[in-house]
Amino acid sequence: MKRFRSPLLVALGLLLIPGVAVAAWTASGVGSASSKAFSMPTGTTPSVSVLGRNVTVSWTAAAFPNGDPVAGYVVRRYPNGGGPAQTVLPDCDGTIGGTSCTEHAVPAGTWRYTVTPVHGSWTGTEGPLSAPVTVAPPSLSLSPPTVTSLPAALSGSLGGFATGETVTFRLDDPGTGTVLAGWISPDPVPNDGTASVSVTIPNGTADGAHTVYATGSGGTVASASVTVDAQPPVVQAAVIQKTQGGSAGYVKQGGTYRVYAKVTDAGSSVSSVTADVSQISTGQTAVALTAGSWVVDGVTYGYRSAVLTADNPLAAGAKTFSITATDANGHSGTQGGFTVTVDNTPPAASDVQTANASGGVAGRAETGDTITFTFSEPIEPESIVAGWDGTTTTVTVRLIQAGGSDQLQVYDAGDTTVLPLGTVALGGNHTNGNRSFTGSTMVMSGSTITITLGTPSGGVRTAGNGTMIWTPVATPYDRAANACLTTAATESGPADPEF
Repeated sequence: MKRFRSPLLVALGLLLIPGVAVAAWTASGVGSASSKAFSMPTGTTPSVSVLGRNVTVSWTAAAFPNGDPVAGYVVRRYPNGGGPAQTVLPDCDGTIGGTSCTEHAVPAGTWRYTVTPVHGSWTGTEGPLSAPVTVAPPSLSLSPPTVTSLPAALSGSLGGFATGETVTFRLDDPGTGTVLAGWISPDPVPNDGTASVSVTIPNGTADGAHTVYATGSGGTVASASVTVDAQPPVVQAAVIQKTQGGSAGYVKQGGTYRVYAKVTDAGSSVSSVTADVSQISTGQTAVALTAGSWVVDGVTYGYRSAVLTADNPLAAGAKTFSITATDANGHSGTQGGFTVTVDNTPPAASDVQTANASGGVAGRAETGDTITFTFSEPIEPESIVAGWDGTTTTVTVRLIQAGGSDQLQVYDAGDTTVLPLGTVALGGNHTNGNRSFTGSTMVMSGSTITITLGTPSGGVRTAGNGTMIWTPVATPYDRAANACLTTAATESGPADPEF
């Protein structure tokens, strides 16, 4: 007896074998039946080549065991380092009827491709990954990297753009920046994604670092850096300060001083800075300033001269000076209009007054009482206390017993060194012994120095009306370094209780 084999059972059996896709079957014979099941072939390893942003994928045709070719193929692209398949661009998307296709405008990166045979509703096994292929990112190069005059024509090249793109140029922002005149050759971008570039940086572009953007009509963007240095350095500030330090802007005849300047250059580095101070020091028209860092009146300056000497005689009043700065590319500019005041008048003691603290006993030196020294002009705080800027500082006030007219002197916070404020004869008997008011405070405002008494070291007396006499010393000096006169100053107004 002959056994019959059902074609359906054979096909179902093949479907249960892993990795086998059944494409078709046929039956033949009389009185008995047999079948043949064809499995879908596996895709072959594709070869890949790149030209600009275009990747051509080609592969060997796949066929059934009987030699019949499959109907088509599906191409997939994967990141070289692993990961899911990427969206394949139109010319390689869907079912490809031939054995090659070319993806256009492929994103930058390194990719690998596979091919999977398809036939009708049947799909074969995806083939092995191709060798990796790299699509270079968009690029723009321009020369020269630094322009020293405007307008400036730059030349260069671009790469990694998509075939057929036209290109426009902008400065500093790809969407909203200034549109730049420019062209590419050939135009539009050819298949290899490269072209020569010419672009112009226009007049009015600020010195400093800039970015030129090239934008393709298909959305490709590349950029290149360029530095503009078409202007001389900028002199932002300049002062003259006496060599004793302190306040700037004053000098005396025969006095010594330095010139300070704050100079910047956005396009390149500053190569030299000079000062013309011939109105202060005859013949000094190009005094060299060296680089460094100095703070004068709260401003940081990057250039300073050596010590200079003002003419003697030199008339008092405002004098002008100028600064010339040159950058590394030879741009030079002079900024004038800076001034310094020549002051040849020495300061002098003008007045001295005391004041009683609220609730205190008139005529008795107590905590919170004040004594105010007034000069004929502002005194340099540093000439009273080294490093003092005139704000509140701690001192010690001494009352010195001296018969019928006790004296007052000011010492440092430690009560060890007398400060150069001279001596005040109080005009009355305020103490039976020497007393120190520790924790006293001193502050300067304009031409006055006010001291508020701290805690006394012992008892004091209440004195009657009197008139103070302040005898200064020559140590304090004004903003131009003129030493103080030593002529005594008598308290203004009628005789009254001190403190």
